[in-house]
Amino acid sequence: MKPPIQEIAENFYMITLPMPFRLKHVNIFVIVHDGRVALFDTGLNLPETFSALEASLDAIKQSIKDIDRIFLTHFHADHCGIAGRIKEISNAVIYMPEIEYQSMQNYNNVNLWEDRMRVFCIKHGLMGKTADTISRFFTQFKTTTAPFEVDVFLEPQQFIIIGNREFEVIETPGHTRGHVCFFCREEGILLSGDHVLPYITPNLSPDLFAMDFRPLHSFLDSLTRINDLPVTGVYPAHGLPFSDLDERVEEIKEHHGHRKELILDSIKGRPKTAFEVSLDIFGRALPEFDKFLALNETYVHLIELEKDDLIKQSKRDEKELFEEI
Repeated sequence: MKPPIQEIAENFYMITLPMPFRLKHVNIFVIVHDGRVALFDTGLNLPETFSALEASLDAIKQSIKDIDRIFLTHFHADHCGIAGRIKEISNAVIYMPEIEYQSMQNYNNVNLWEDRMRVFCIKHGLMGKTADTISRFFTQFKTTTAPFEVDVFLEPQQFIIIGNREFEVIETPGHTRGHVCFFCREEGILLSGDHVLPYITPNLSPDLFAMDFRPLHSFLDSLTRINDLPVTGVYPAHGLPFSDLDERVEEIKEHHGHRKELILDSIKGRPKTAFEVSLDIFGRALPEFDKFLALNETYVHLIELEKDDLIKQSKRDEKELFEEI
């Protein structure tokens, strides 16, 4: 079987790695330089992922041992899952934003994360049974990230030299609090991680350890930031590369504007919890974990509508309600 690797520029490759989820793959990126390999993101810590990475590197006459640096866009398992395993083999230096490293440490504190998740779910109308399912899922999912320490914290606007290429670290919070993209200005190549995707929008969720973070507000600001760059090609973590960044950014902004309108329509007439609103937006026939994602997406829109003075919060029986002003 042909390894899932594609050359996108000289000594610059996209590798598509498998995932056992509805989202079937993640794209990572490789630059061969001076007989060594720099890696952008890694894929999940699963045997099939590691094998696919080995086969792809072998196709370009490289190996895991040749990886000298790993640059991570954010802490989610499909992006950093095998960073620790690679480091054990090659002694690669791992780079990640400090906020993402702190978030990873917070989420690795399973008991504290679970307590905060349960409080959030129940406060916003999601039943305890669903919280149990979410807790089991995250406990099982932890194995898809091999433990690792970060060697160097990435800074916004930092420049990274890899062979004859220079990449700028672009701060793009939204999907996570410290998400970054990598931009090669000379070639117009943007490695966009999960920030901007061609067919779907990234999940936006509150940070349970930083509830003052506004994911939607930050995400839309970050879209404007990358849209101001002279990008000729966007290389996302999921889906195919594309070139029409302006058009895609406008589509995403329109999508979230429409979502706000639907949410406002939902709460006309009576106060509702965020979960009740999510049922109107996403429907009732959702798997348990998807109910949690729907709640998160709905909540981040509700807090922006509140900031815009279009709705307000109230309390009833220890639950948070949202209502018209």
